[in-house]
Amino acid sequence: METLPKCLLLPVDGSQESLRPAQFLADLYPQRDTIDIILCYFLPPLPPIYRQRPDSPEMYAKLKAMQTVRDKNKRSILDRAREFLISIGFSGEHIQEHVEEKALSVGRQTCILAERKKVDAVLVQKQVVRSLEDFLSSDISSALLQHCLTSPIWLIDGNVDPSRAVILLEDEHTSFRAVDHAAFMLEETDTHITLLYLAKSVKAALKCPAFSLDAEMGEWLKSSAGKDVLPIVMEAKAILKEGGVSEERLDLTVLPGRGNKASEVTSYCREAGIGIVVLGHSHPTGIWSFLKSSVTQKMLTELHDMALWINQ
Repeated sequence: METLPKCLLLPVDGSQESLRPAQFLADLYPQRDTIDIILCYFLPPLPPIYRQRPDSPEMYAKLKAMQTVRDKNKRSILDRAREFLISIGFSGEHIQEHVEEKALSVGRQTCILAERKKVDAVLVQKQVVRSLEDFLSSDISSALLQHCLTSPIWLIDGNVDPSRAVILLEDEHTSFRAVDHAAFMLEETDTHITLLYLAKSVKAALKCPAFSLDAEMGEWLKSSAGKDVLPIVMEAKAILKEGGVSEERLDLTVLPGRGNKASEVTSYCREAGIGIVVLGHSHPTGIWSFLKSSVTQKMLTELHDMALWINQ
């Protein structure tokens, strides 16, 4: 199967922290000839007094000097970012640049740009935004939610080992969007993928290859407690297989669900050495429901040396 090109948006601000997601990309994709990165930089706005036509030669001279300094700083930030990407193995011809003056919150302006550019994901270092609420809450709009539906957000924390990923399965449309996103983004990698489901009806973890179910898993999926989970698992497997992920890279795990899904998932991921967590999230009552969700927000808080891929 031919590998399809991918395009990711990386906001940069001059800090080394904002470039750390690029190292995650380099570790995830040993072959980078189909990976395009858009470096995005938002120019700080000029003071209000300089946004109108200068009314004196002195004012004009100050404006030109201020613009010169701002442009030099912009060029320095983008050049350092480009040099870093090239130093870790990305080709200069696959690195694009986008500059615009900051007019909204960085979170919203990034998302609007991502929708305009039709990127496959937005990369954000966790320390840069501190929390998802910081990233989104300063400007709430339906346009932002529509963007998140098409371009997932990748939140990166620390040093991530991309060799293992978990996809959290639920009976929601966004969960299958997450599976489809993972299939597309992980198809050409060597990442091993675990389909993870939490169920109150199991007393101990059930684990087996996804395409070669053992007797215990098979019996549970046929039981009254597991029969509703079987179609979810089958759909996820079909999406991944159609997306080019080989069967031997897929496991299925069912964990006992005790009511604290975020902690249960993150604890499992730490113990299993999982670096990437992929999830879908619906927010039927609006953005604040999303921000306060018991899974997404708590998982972000507990995120350490992991990447959280959020699909809405």
